[in-house]
Amino acid sequence: MVKVKTVKRRHEARLMSMPGVVGVGIGRKEGRDCICIYVKDDDPRILAALPRALEEIPVEVIVSGPFTTR
Repeated sequence: MVKVKTVKRRHEARLMSMPGVVGVGIGRKEGRDCICIYVKDDDPRILAALPRALEEIPVEVIVSGPFTTR
């Protein structure tokens, strides 16, 4: 888990600056730790620009819609 947190921190600012990205987190994919990238919609241009892995850590893209505060 430590490596995943480190990799997430290293890439989070760049990922968050990408159009359509609304969040970055840590989760599990196929029994392994992964980095979750939350996007506002399933626009093919957004999805094509996202990495499938970061420093050998798998990436899970989740279409969440926009995040709001209450």
